[in-house]
Amino acid sequence: MPEPTKTTWWTKVAPFIAGAGLWLMLSNLYNCAFPDHPAPALIEADGKTYVACSTPDTGRGWFHSTYYADFKDNNGQTISLRGIEKLAVTNLPHKIDAPMPSNPVAIDGKTYQEGAEYTWSDNTKARVENGRWVPVKITNTVCESDDDKEKREARESAARAAEQKKEEAAAAAKLADTCREWEQKHPLGSSVDTWAQDGSPLGSPLGCVGQLETAYNEEVEKEQALEATKRTSPVPTDLKKYEAKALHWATVVGAYGAEIYKHCNFNAGYTPCGYDDGKFGKIASLHSGDRVQVLSPKGRSASGTEIYEVKFQSWVGWMDAAALSLDTE
Repeated sequence: MPEPTKTTWWTKVAPFIAGAGLWLMLSNLYNCAFPDHPAPALIEADGKTYVACSTPDTGRGWFHSTYYADFKDNNGQTISLRGIEKLAVTNLPHKIDAPMPSNPVAIDGKTYQEGAEYTWSDNTKARVENGRWVPVKITNTVCESDDDKEKREARESAARAAEQKKEEAAAAAKLADTCREWEQKHPLGSSVDTWAQDGSPLGSPLGCVGQLETAYNEEVEKEQALEATKRTSPVPTDLKKYEAKALHWATVVGAYGAEIYKHCNFNAGYTPCGYDDGKFGKIASLHSGDRVQVLSPKGRSASGTEIYEVKFQSWVGWMDAAALSLDTE
């Protein structure tokens, strides 16, 4: 009867060693195919920040208490960090939101189309979705090389300059059409236009310059000076005569009412009327729906506010034109 075959110890452990090797190999292949932190990634090492543009190799040796990190930067240079006490790796998105314009306006007067993307001269972008503006996704350029970034910024700058030049040309053409149309309607000696509600004179379109505009604006200045003289004339003591000077009646339309002020309140500055016992030039407070007499054409204050001189009961002063609705006549 043959003797039983003796089995050496290594033949017993060989399957376990082979299995462990296979597991390590498959684990490495899996990590290569599906890394925990694919590029781009943010590396924070002991308070310093880096951008990894390749999948970072990070870890800690068997007999080391500190970490290591190896990766490539945006220019393809290898960065090797050793002796890291505190290490954090964060995945960065491949796509990010493009900057959106603060107030999107129509491009060349075209109507916005649902689902379409638009780019403005400052390189902001937006897309129409369900009738609303939403961000446009673009490639994250955090790993763009310095050379590629410089070339891209040069292209974008040239595109912005071309777009701005196009917009300026369109604005100049539009102004030329406006000036031409106005000049055709205002030959030398033509009467001065007036605002329909208060009769105040209107100047020529801003930006239009020429012989017709100069002569016309001289007449406007004369009428404005005449109106200013009327406004600064002493107030008659006879109330009936004073009331007869009213140009219009108007209604206060402010939801929370409005105030009558001294004229100085509409000048430029933080306290143009001084502190005035804490009233800051206020004469009277009115409610929405109150009726006032308009005693002057619309004027423009030093601060740029359009104002009227008004009378309410026994109070006379000035009000913001936006707070009034003039009666139509």
